[in-house]
Amino acid sequence: MRAARLFLVPVLAAFSLAAQESAFSGTWNQVKADDIAAAINTTVADMNFIKRPIARGRLTKLNPAYKKVVIAISDKETLIKFDERDAIHMPPGGASAPWTREDGDKFMVAAQVGKDQLIQTFKNDEGERTNVFKLSPDGKTLTMSATIKSPQLPKPLTYSISFGR
Repeated sequence: MRAARLFLVPVLAAFSLAAQESAFSGTWNQVKADDIAAAINTTVADMNFIKRPIARGRLTKLNPAYKKVVIAISDKETLIKFDERDAIHMPPGGASAPWTREDGDKFMVAAQVGKDQLIQTFKNDEGERTNVFKLSPDGKTLTMSATIKSPQLPKPLTYSISFGR
């Protein structure tokens, strides 16, 4: 009987974890987005007049209000795809892997799937971006909170986008 209990606990834990992870999986469409342009303007407001328009343009280009996100989580990888961009494949368990964005910039990217959130991180010499995905209690809304930090910015850029199934 003791052996059966020892076996049952890990099996139940595995099923529980798989069920939580799969709640993120699927296609999500934007239902609401912060005013990203205003957030960018707030972030660059304290920069000098020469750097400010350069930073604003770059941040605007790299931070669209995504209309759709597709998430697929398995024991082999976590995949996240925004709009029509290339899918981002990340190893399981929060391990980092090299990834090259469409514009050629190189990053180390990772995804950590938790009980109630999925955290995606991008890091390179220029800074880092963290996307925190959280599900609403009813599982119908997924909110992505983005934070972009760089030594070139006076403060982090933060904004949120909400998606529904």
